[in-house]
Amino acid sequence: MNPEVFIRPALARDNAALVGLMAELGYHWTPSQLAEHVPRLREKGHEVWVACQVTAGSEERVVGCISAILDMRLAEGCVGEIVSLVVLDECRGSGAGYALLQAAQAWLEPQVGSIRIRANTRREEAHGFYLRAGYLPHKSQQVFIKQCAAQHRED
Repeated sequence: MNPEVFIRPALARDNAALVGLMAELGYHWTPSQLAEHVPRLREKGHEVWVACQVTAGSEERVVGCISAILDMRLAEGCVGEIVSLVVLDECRGSGAGYALLQAAQAWLEPQVGSIRIRANTRREEAHGFYLRAGYLPHKSQQVFIKQCAAQHRED
């Protein structure tokens, strides 16, 4: 039986756990970088949540995270976007991902007409999760990136 999961906004004390979660997505941050990054997201009107389980010793264990952003585009207007959804591998199937998704959707829905999720083509397990949650494929595209001098991440 899986321990119960609860969702709350990310706190500074969660930075070490967030580092590990971001690494599962292939992004390499330090706790100090995230200590700057999360508040900057919130300053821009975005939000970050964590999924926690209570351990046998009554400690909170962060097992997942999600961020929701408001993306304003000339063509599309304001669209909600779910980003950085990840649950520790050993906790997948515990309900943590779905609970995180529900929290982000509840925050976004009053503000936007639609919510977008982008998932790498190689993350087929995530695609199934999003389909089961009611999201439908919209389009495929190629993503181009140009690295800039101002780096905020360890690469």
